[in-house]
Amino acid sequence: MSQVKQVVQERTRRRADKAACIAIAEAAQALLVALVSGAAEEARRGGAARILPWHIGRAVQSAEFRSSPFFTKTTARAADGTSGSTVKEARRAARAARLDGHVKVNPFRSLVKRTARAHGNVALTAPLVVALSAFVLEAVNQVADTAGEAAAKSDATTITADHVRTAVTDLLAGDLQARALTAIDAVLVAEAAGE
Repeated sequence: MSQVKQVVQERTRRRADKAACIAIAEAAQALLVALVSGAAEEARRGGAARILPWHIGRAVQSAEFRSSPFFTKTTARAADGTSGSTVKEARRAARAARLDGHVKVNPFRSLVKRTARAHGNVALTAPLVVALSAFVLEAVNQVADTAGEAAAKSDATTITADHVRTAVTDLLAGDLQARALTAIDAVLVAEAAGE
C-alpha cells in the first residue's frame, strides 16, 4: 500500500486518500491476476511447468487484453522504449534506480509471486518475476495518472476511489473492466466494514 501511495504522489503531485490507494492496488492486481491466469492456461496447454515469456505474450494477444486502452498505451510505450516492458529493460531500470538511491527497486515482487501461486499455480522464472513486477508498476502508473487527470478535471486536490473507478473505466474494457471494478468495490466494502 505504501508503494502505491508513493507512486501516486510522485506521478500526480496530488494526495490520494486511503480508499484510492486501495482501489489502485486492486485494479493493478486484477490486471495481474488476469494476465497470470491466461499465461498459466497457455503453459498448461503446452505442458510446461513454468510460465515463460512466450506464454505471457500469448495471454496478452487474447481479445480481452487487446480491446483495453491500457494495453494499447502499454504497447505504444514499449515501442517507444519508454516502458520497462522487456526483461532486459526492466533489469536496466532496476539497476539505474538502485544507483540513484530510490527506496525500493522491485516493490511488487512479492505480489507477483503470491498471485502466480494463487491464480496460476505455476512457477515463474526470476526474470519473469522482474518483468511482471514492471507490468504491475506500469498498471499502477497508468491508473494513477488517469485518476489524477480525473481529479484535476473535477478541481479536487485529493484523488479518491471515485477517480480511480473513472480511470479503470477509461483504461479497461469488457470483462477485464468488470472484474477490476468488482474487485475494487469488494475490497472497499470490506475495508469500510473493518474500520
